Amino acid sequence: MGAADRHRGTERAVSERLLTSRELGELLGFSTAWVQDRFEAGDLPGFRISGRLRFRVSEVEAWLEEKRPSAEEKLSTTPRALGPSVVSLTSTTPK
Repeated sequence: MGAADRHRGTERAVSERLLTSRELGELLGFSTAWVQDRFEAGDLPGFRISGRLRFRVSEVEAWLEEKRPSAEEKLSTTPRALGPSVVSLTSTTPK
């Protein structure tokens, strides 16, 4: 296997933009500490280069899609309409 064969599949990965913890935090609306904590806990995809955290945009987007609730999950968490068994907490005493 030559050098060209070894590096053929890495061109996309190397040329893809990498985000720092700060940049990813700003993009997601969280602090840098939150991003680092989620990475250390194994919840957020990323890697270290010379000890510094880096995140591929494509991997973070895939992670976000995994976290997004499906339509079925949304239905199971949607509040149900109030039925006849619900008791009103407001006073209904006639005047």
